[in-house]
Amino acid sequence: MVCCVRQSTSTLTAPAVYARAVCALIMPAGVITLASTGHLGIVAQVASEHTYGKWLGLGLVACLVVLECRWLVTLARLVRAGGRPTVLATLDENPDELARRRRFRFRLVTLALSVLLTFGIAEVLFRALGITPPPPAQLPALDCEEVDNSLNALGLRETWDALPTDDARLRIACLGDSTVYGYSVEPYETFCHLLESLLEDEVPEGVVTINMGYPGTSPGWQLQRYLPLRETLRPDIVVHVAYPNDLGIDMHDLLSDIYRIRDQDLWVGDGSFVLRYAERQIRHWIAWNRTVDYFRGGNSPKERAVAWAKFKADVRACRSAVEEGGAEYALVLFPWLVRLDNYMLADVHATMRDFAGELGVPYLDLFEVFAGRDAGQLRVSLANEHPNPRGHRLAAERIARFLQEQVLPTVHH
Repeated sequence: MVCCVRQSTSTLTAPAVYARAVCALIMPAGVITLASTGHLGIVAQVASEHTYGKWLGLGLVACLVVLECRWLVTLARLVRAGGRPTVLATLDENPDELARRRRFRFRLVTLALSVLLTFGIAEVLFRALGITPPPPAQLPALDCEEVDNSLNALGLRETWDALPTDDARLRIACLGDSTVYGYSVEPYETFCHLLESLLEDEVPEGVVTINMGYPGTSPGWQLQRYLPLRETLRPDIVVHVAYPNDLGIDMHDLLSDIYRIRDQDLWVGDGSFVLRYAERQIRHWIAWNRTVDYFRGGNSPKERAVAWAKFKADVRACRSAVEEGGAEYALVLFPWLVRLDNYMLADVHATMRDFAGELGVPYLDLFEVFAGRDAGQLRVSLANEHPNPRGHRLAAERIARFLQEQVLPTVHH
């Protein structure tokens, strides 16, 4: 029936096409409304009381049906044309175009149904097998709260408040960030503390180490903490331990953004195991890439150049301050304990090696100690890449040998 009432709309204006489409939607609703309120019954009764009222009523119904069919045809074809009368006219003039559009929509609908079916099956399997993403990783701060973080009167992680003026032991200060501090390990487990026992046989008068590690700092801030304590502590050697994230200029803001992306679940996964799993994997992928860029000093050559320029200037200032105080300066780079068998920061270590050569200072890259090892066995936890006691022990043994070979022979104590 629809085919017999089909009329070309190529001659219709846009308002007429839209008017037919609107009428196709309004008329059934109007009839239903009249019937539900009783008005249609009144109209039928009045018509039946006149001559030929029955035939008049049937004729009226037939006209409405024909009009509705014509309007529905226009509405359906307008929908098929994407709501554009100009496209509708093109379809009337070119039936092949209509066939092409039908095939395209058929494929689109088939694809959509396939995706929905696949998603439904996956959801059932995920729920049946209990496949859920791992819970958000514990923040490093919670690991740190489980150990002794007491500081002395100087703000250092040492048990003494001052060294005696007549103390003749060789004083080795370790300057750096949370890696030197020993984040999430006990004070006696840090590589700084372990150096005392490893070097005591090398120096007749003995060795005392000074832990000048300050969590969440970069060389510029470490210098500001070192200067007021230089005359009080009077170190003979300063081992400045750098870490790749020292290149981060806005360190804390960047880390906060990374943690927020990694750990803050979105509403997308509410009520669906599949969407929750996919959403968490995508967030972890984004956080991983941002973390790598963070350790490299930025995600563009320009940003990295700015980060390296600031880092180098701060390290040079630290070296000058140490040497002005009469101490020997040595530079050590501690690697990022992640994917040590497929390390992501080789370019950072190469640039650091070249920079140390420019400075002309004793330099040690601890990556040689950790390369190829299982990072999970050397770090505090999955979400906490700070070295655990084993990692500190390996670092201490290598730093001790480095000091014996390259630094102690030149120290005048």
